[in-house]
Amino acid sequence: MTFKEIVYSPCGIRYCFDSLDLQSGYARQLLLESEMMTDRAAIQANYSSLKDYVTLIERDTTLVQNVQFKLQGLRDITATLQSLEDGTLLDDIEFFEIKYLAMLGDDIQRLFSGASVQWRQFDLDRAIQILDPEGLRIGTFYIYDAYSMDLRGYRKSLEADPDNDELKDMIEKEESRIKKVLCNLLRPYADHLKQLLKALAELDIFLAKAYQMQKEGYVIPTVGESAAFKGLFHPQVKAVLEDAGREFQNVDFSYEMGLPSTVIGANMGGKTVVLKTLTLCQYLFQFGFAVPAVSCTMMVFDQIYFCIGDEQNQQKGLSSFAAEMLRIDSVLKAVESGDRILALVDEPARTTNPIEGRALVSALLKILEARHNLAFILTTHYNVENGGKCWRVKGLIEKSKGVEGLKMDYSLLRTESNQVPHEALNIATELGINSQWLDEAKRYLEK
Repeated sequence: MTFKEIVYSPCGIRYCFDSLDLQSGYARQLLLESEMMTDRAAIQANYSSLKDYVTLIERDTTLVQNVQFKLQGLRDITATLQSLEDGTLLDDIEFFEIKYLAMLGDDIQRLFSGASVQWRQFDLDRAIQILDPEGLRIGTFYIYDAYSMDLRGYRKSLEADPDNDELKDMIEKEESRIKKVLCNLLRPYADHLKQLLKALAELDIFLAKAYQMQKEGYVIPTVGESAAFKGLFHPQVKAVLEDAGREFQNVDFSYEMGLPSTVIGANMGGKTVVLKTLTLCQYLFQFGFAVPAVSCTMMVFDQIYFCIGDEQNQQKGLSSFAAEMLRIDSVLKAVESGDRILALVDEPARTTNPIEGRALVSALLKILEARHNLAFILTTHYNVENGGKCWRVKGLIEKSKGVEGLKMDYSLLRTESNQVPHEALNIATELGINSQWLDEAKRYLEK
């Protein structure tokens, strides 16, 4: 799975992507094309590097700013380097691109020479010497006179006789010969330059992730065999609330392999936000970002399934219920593959009648018990059986400081009961909904 495939997920990862202060379009492209990490050692190595860059930002902001300024000039010249490797004759613009890349890499290596973080070193002297024979270190390229005494002579003669077509032809042939020589000289460095290009883009990504972690208050998770979060928050929802002068309420949550977790509570209780945040964190974790929490331990999965919202598929002629059932069925099939699976399902079967809906949810929890390769988290407002590890939204509480009325407490509490609290009418009352409507509903409940 690539980052591009999940960037528009309803969990909100696009917000985190857009808030990265990437300096180059190529870094953005490389991140979008990056594969989700499923190897524990690779994730830990990634976080070790991220910690180093966070420390570097704290200790030497000026150095980092200088590096980021340099990285603004990074361009994707993959096609040029491939042409070089394939033996294609390059033009002046392509030679300029290679020269600029080599000099950019050399400049950044010089900046890191006295830094606390060791950046990967590349031997760029020869490539720069080939494209900068006069040693001027100017970010331009043309076929220099230094490449050929004959070329220098032809050009001087042309200055005295600018309309001499024979001289022009001789100059063109000599420049073409020199370009072939330059390509042959540079070709052994093509792979080396590809590695440099990628390393510079990765440096851009690491610095952007480090700044994001520092600015947003994210943390680097511990990699473990179960998952536990302290002070979990959704950055996009938090930002929206702060803009409205309100505060996001962080929550604590944990889950494990082989034991389904059920989050119950009335509508507007924050269950869906919790599920979105857990999904967001897992994606961030396996793509090497810091995570929005005060502290956390997380597990590595081979596949992540997030089932939420109206999954109606008009192109296939499927109703919401049918699309949702097929999506959940794909989770069941994936579990049988033996891969480590994380599945997060928001209020399944809510679009069918509640009697069958409750039966479907209870049965789903039952058949997913003791699946040791599955971590399964489900939200529901049905009273279900086989709830596994059950969490309940604390819900409506009396407002503090003697203020009349109620307020919503979104914290999650472990509970042995799978009974969803009846708070819909109280929530509607707090919202100022038509009292005649609500009074009539209360009379139905009394019956």
